[in-house]
Amino acid sequence: MDPFKKKMIALGVLLVVVVGGILVYRTLTGGSAPSGACGVPAPKRVALSWWGALPAAAVQPVINAYVAGRPYVSIAYTQLDAKTGEQQLIEAWARNTGPDIYSLRNEQVKHFTAVGLVSPMPASTTSYTYTKKKSLGIKESLEICKVTRPAPSVEVLNSTFIAGALADLTRGGQVYGFPLQFDSIAMFYNQQLLDEAGILTPPKTWDEMRKIIPKLTLLDDKGNVIRAGAALGRGSNIPNMPELLRTIMLQFQVKLTDPTGSQVLFPNEKGAAQVVEFAASFGNPTKTTYTWDDTLPSALDALAQGKTAIAFGTQAELLAVKGQTTGADIRAAAFPQATDRGTTYTADYWIETVATKVKDPNVAWDFLRFAADVPQVQTLLQQTQGTSALRSLLVAAQTAEGADTTAKVFTLQASTATGWFTGTDAKKAREALNELVDTVATQKGTTADALLRAGQIYNLALRAT
Repeated sequence: MDPFKKKMIALGVLLVVVVGGILVYRTLTGGSAPSGACGVPAPKRVALSWWGALPAAAVQPVINAYVAGRPYVSIAYTQLDAKTGEQQLIEAWARNTGPDIYSLRNEQVKHFTAVGLVSPMPASTTSYTYTKKKSLGIKESLEICKVTRPAPSVEVLNSTFIAGALADLTRGGQVYGFPLQFDSIAMFYNQQLLDEAGILTPPKTWDEMRKIIPKLTLLDDKGNVIRAGAALGRGSNIPNMPELLRTIMLQFQVKLTDPTGSQVLFPNEKGAAQVVEFAASFGNPTKTTYTWDDTLPSALDALAQGKTAIAFGTQAELLAVKGQTTGADIRAAAFPQATDRGTTYTADYWIETVATKVKDPNVAWDFLRFAADVPQVQTLLQQTQGTSALRSLLVAAQTAEGADTTAKVFTLQASTATGWFTGTDAKKAREALNELVDTVATQKGTTADALLRAGQIYNLALRAT
């Protein structure tokens, strides 16, 4: 072959490899073009572990896609238990056997970063791609190309992720994780129980909820709850009562904290007492909306067992509830609002991040930015049937024809859903709001005193480390 033609072919192969590498990360690149070179030596092997909340079947295709062109990398995935995952992580790190990459609830990000359990994304990441090529159409050789990509800028992150997710990903100009899907708290209802009560559609507002509760609630002759209308009004056996109360407060213009999230406001906010009393009325035996007590199973278990007509949870929890039922028609609707035009929702989802004791932070973060990009997220969501945190995919889902009702509910809420807690000790904050609701519902103290005590505890939760 003519020497000039051979050079042109070689140059063409190089351009395909480099341009292809650039396009793979088109979404999460910091605006500057990636830099790189081919014909470099092979990098050292890197074996990473990832402990996550997502099903293994959903993430394995994403892992396979990354390592396919990077045989020097291997990633072993372990699915965490959603309830005990945090304790599993802490115990493993104490033994120096923890993962390199892990899932973190959005309410935990500030705490984990404050105590040094997250390694922030570096200014750039480097990866090596392996490509087989033939010389003269006969001899096969392996070409290794090195590509370095800058971390995504604030502008890129803003245009890539929805607002509710973006608020949890960055601190002080640094990136601390990427979500592979998004979730929020919606209303679940048993259609058969609503039908039996003559209720044609689920409530859209709290005024509608207040009116239908007596129709759905069954009490015995001693006033004990046999079947609840809705899982509301107590903190002891409603795991997400703090999120529910927070959402209701915001809908009625009661701010929990100042705009920075560093100072408690709700004890002294106008209307706070009335909002808390309304939320607690569903667990107060003296109210006409009384429907829930502490003898019932945990809220979502009660829904699965037919012991409540309505409960609240995330899209992931809805799938779990449907798996526990024996043929009950459990459906999802948007979280009720103060008015029929309200759009206040609460986000509750997982973020993938990198541990401080990571073996290779460069490879770990390069993989996460790859996993959080459009093609990989699309692959993952086909398995989980979840909601995307990427603006482009969310817009496509919202305008898609033929989407099922459940998908529409969560894609609608994702546009405006935000995290419920901005401090460093979510557990203490939960205790504060649960105690507030329980005290008011059981009338063991005045609303004013309960608000004051809750505010003091919540303030500690915001600042704890």
